[in-house]
Amino acid sequence: MKFIPSKLRLPKKVLILVVGVGVLTGASGAVAAFVGRDAILGPRRETVSGVACTSVLTTRQEQDGQQWIRHYIRAKAADGEVRVKTALRVAGALSNRTEADLYHVVLLDEAGPAQRAEMRGRAIGAEVLFSRNPGSIPGMSAPFAASYVEGAAAENGEFYGERRTLEVDEIKAIVTAMPERTDCLDPAPTGDEGGHGATAASDHAAPAPVEQHASSEAGAEQHVAAAGH
Repeated sequence: MKFIPSKLRLPKKVLILVVGVGVLTGASGAVAAFVGRDAILGPRRETVSGVACTSVLTTRQEQDGQQWIRHYIRAKAADGEVRVKTALRVAGALSNRTEADLYHVVLLDEAGPAQRAEMRGRAIGAEVLFSRNPGSIPGMSAPFAASYVEGAAAENGEFYGERRTLEVDEIKAIVTAMPERTDCLDPAPTGDEGGHGATAASDHAAPAPVEQHASSEAGAEQHVAAAGH
């Protein structure tokens, strides 16, 4: 006895429903496979530690008996969060190889200004202040202060987005998640120093050229004061 007819014809509406369920099931499987692969490979490096960068200039000044270092770097990153993560990573590398009371990392766009006097205002895409003893720095209440400008830079390297300041807990989470503290690349040598280009700078690599400045320079004081708000 046959309980199932040899030729089963389903109504058109039922066929459409069956096909639709199959498509949705296949799509869900594809999404699950994608999520699983991302979980296995982990997030991209730039979303954790930022991007590669190039050292521009390092200045050192004495302020009320303290040593303050400001480190200018360049990086190509359209995302503000990636820029500030880059600056935080470099601040850690800088503090590992150079002793100072205050570290100030200023990130510029690759198309940003070449003259130091112009490396301020809208030319700054992200910046970080770090001190091992923030209580000794006027205006600082935590070891880190970090901010960035949202959005990509304009063609001239200037940033016109909203400036966002990170909370202390956000900074702690970013720094804790970083698997490394690599510094920026040093500029390519010029003249008779050879044409081998820039090499990766480790925590113990030679820093970019350092300029000495008197304590009368007010730029760093303004940034420290802003960090206290």
